[in-house]
Amino acid sequence: FSLHSFLGNISFVDSLHTYLAYLFYIQHSPPFVNPLSTKLTPVKDIPYFVTDKFMRTYYRDRYQLSQVERMVEKSYENYLVAECKNQQIYKKSLEKSAMERSGMTQADRERQMKKAAGFELSRCVELQDLFPNRHSRGR
Repeated sequence: FSLHSFLGNISFVDSLHTYLAYLFYIQHSPPFVNPLSTKLTPVKDIPYFVTDKFMRTYYRDRYQLSQVERMVEKSYENYLVAECKNQQIYKKSLEKSAMERSGMTQADRERQMKKAAGFELSRCVELQDLFPNRHSRGR
């Protein structure tokens, strides 16, 4: 999962953000092998991985590091939004299949409904916990 480049590269800042976005990855994937976590953003300890070049150059520059960490934070937020939606869709499909499945006994239907009710929307919980002001909708 990587932050995609911004659409407009009109200003210097946009160009810098686009360039910096290719310097990290949310998952370990060569050449992104050096683990770091956010320290300069409101949401701390989001893990991400950087290249050896990043460690030699940008890691020591607090301003550029803070820019990258803000993008890491936004990238992780977008990831949680997508995963939360996926979990909600899955939970709804469990509920729907329990209600619509023909040939199912009442006991089986109740088991299926219990399974759907017990499915935790863990990414929605995490999203709300980490970004409460931006995502105040129900889980």
